[in-house]
Amino acid sequence: VIFDTGSGNLIVPSSSCTVPGCAPHKKYNSHDSSTSSFVTNEKGEGSSEITFGTGQVSGDFTKDKLCIGESLCFDANFIAATQMTTEPFQEIPFDGIMGLGFKDLSMGEGFNIVDDLSSRASQFSFFVSDDDDSEVTFGGYRAERLASDIVWAPVKVESWWQVSIDDITFNNEPKGLCDGACQVAVDTGTSMLAGPSDLVDKLSNMVNAKDDCSNFHELPNLGFQIGNTVLNLKPDDYMDKSASGCSFSLMALDVPPPKGPVFIFGDPFLRRFVTIYDRSKPAVGFAVARHNGAADEVAASELIAHIRDGAGASPAAPSSTAATGGGAATGGG
Repeated sequence: VIFDTGSGNLIVPSSSCTVPGCAPHKKYNSHDSSTSSFVTNEKGEGSSEITFGTGQVSGDFTKDKLCIGESLCFDANFIAATQMTTEPFQEIPFDGIMGLGFKDLSMGEGFNIVDDLSSRASQFSFFVSDDDDSEVTFGGYRAERLASDIVWAPVKVESWWQVSIDDITFNNEPKGLCDGACQVAVDTGTSMLAGPSDLVDKLSNMVNAKDDCSNFHELPNLGFQIGNTVLNLKPDDYMDKSASGCSFSLMALDVPPPKGPVFIFGDPFLRRFVTIYDRSKPAVGFAVARHNGAADEVAASELIAHIRDGAGASPAAPSSTAATGGGAATGGG
């Protein structure tokens, strides 16, 4: 499965699904499980259809024993999909989706995996890499994956893992674009960066990147201020650079209130920062990801900075003493 903080249901293909969207994937067969049962939600519904940005899934509500690794097992309600649209599901490399968002994204009471996990593993974390060592850890985080201290931000809206940001910065200089009202949702299920169309347009104009990449090495770090701390993205993260030219990579996406307006941070952000999700607070923690050992600790002072009374920023100290949460179960992705 793909572990997706931007959705709220566990969905796996059912053995009764014969459409092309299900065909290439491993399937769940309820008849092979002595602990399987069909269930309903609090509305009496026993099935549902879910629409994603690029496809649809429908299926039956099912309960069975779920194990993540060998030691983290519990009874879970999920959707055994009987229909999956050809696009995109026929081509995706994973069989199903484990939604790790909050319960308002789920099919009903008792269908939220994060709530199911909360008494067993209230924290989980993501380390995302371009190589084959990406991983999700349930029960905490791995200190050896962090190149900085953790910056914690309280969850503003319990739907996506959504936090408030005070401003947007260029090279750690606040630009007065947010009025303290910007929000960011960290989404492990998307490969993009996106934001409200008006702010994306302003940022694109302010960055002023040349189409021919001639000023690429002069572009600023693009930062997001949480309190007096700034989380920075480098031009490599927020620009699309190719042989044919350069372009600003933040997509315009307008999410209506109460969840929006909101920035959506996917893979480019997740490769820079380990993200830690704490259901008990609830809060999201951010730390510079350690991909290249000591080099990342040096880079950490540039990626996480501290605003000094609104007049510039000081670098954050690299961390060598971060502690891991207990009882962690780790899986590669």
